[in-house]
Amino acid sequence: MRISNNMITGNYLYSLNKSLERQNTIQEQLSDGKAIHRASDDPIKAIRALRFNTSIGGNEQYTQNLRDAVYWMDTTDGALQDISSLTMRAKELAIKAVAPNPTEGFKAIASEIDGIINQLVQIGNSKLGDRYVFSGQKDKTEPFTSIKGADGKVERVVYNGDNNKLSMVIQPGQADASKDSVNLTGTEVFGAVTTTAAGDPTVTMFDNLIALRDELMKEPPDLTKISGEPAASTIQGKMDVDRNAMLLQQTYIGARMSTYEMSLNLLQNSNTIISADLAANEDLDIPKAIIDAKSAENVYNMALAVGARIMPMSLVDFLK
Repeated sequence: MRISNNMITGNYLYSLNKSLERQNTIQEQLSDGKAIHRASDDPIKAIRALRFNTSIGGNEQYTQNLRDAVYWMDTTDGALQDISSLTMRAKELAIKAVAPNPTEGFKAIASEIDGIINQLVQIGNSKLGDRYVFSGQKDKTEPFTSIKGADGKVERVVYNGDNNKLSMVIQPGQADASKDSVNLTGTEVFGAVTTTAAGDPTVTMFDNLIALRDELMKEPPDLTKISGEPAASTIQGKMDVDRNAMLLQQTYIGARMSTYEMSLNLLQNSNTIISADLAANEDLDIPKAIIDAKSAENVYNMALAVGARIMPMSLVDFLK
């Protein structure tokens, strides 16, 4: 095989460029501490990095959904605790009113019940950010509206929400409303909807508290309507039904929140492990890279020196 001067020059320049590319690659790696910048650097590691990044991206979305769900349920649980305290106080007042020797006047008790009604309306309109907690899927709509009479007292409380659930996807696949719901609707907390003669939808918890207040305002009140037998037909008996239903929902949301917090911890741990695997896959061995950089520099300088000796002489060399 005949070796021409052009072949010698071409092969030399090719090798020199490869050496220069090697230096550039190492310097690029040292600049940010990453071993991989393009798939050609290491195809196997590049595929692994793609898989790790895909997993981390998906997990981050599920993690954020879980955080949002826990915040929502925590807000709900706080509201339910307040509702529990107020309904317990209303029950105590009802018992006090029908006691043989009540220590307070009926109107004073009615006035405190009226205050409880107003507080419950405020709690029923609790928000997380700009979303109402107890409106169902109509979370931009204030769930409860107080309709007041000429005397300034609440005559009825209208429910404006719906009975639909809010769901958040916390794992691959479609959201399941029966498993992934994070909210309680107004009817689950404040009782079933009833329709007034005016056509307004109201809920039983407010209806019964208003009935208790109005009965105590009468002179004299009919205490058998407040407490007696059968208990289920009395105001106090109906209030107990409302309160027990609310407490059941409080237990449910507490259990759901515990499950979601556990899932959040597991997902965060998974993200930590995957991130560590990604770092191990991508991160550069700095001491080794520094040695490689110096070695590549020496190889390049040697190539320049050798090239200066073996490259074909020019016409100028012959004229010397």
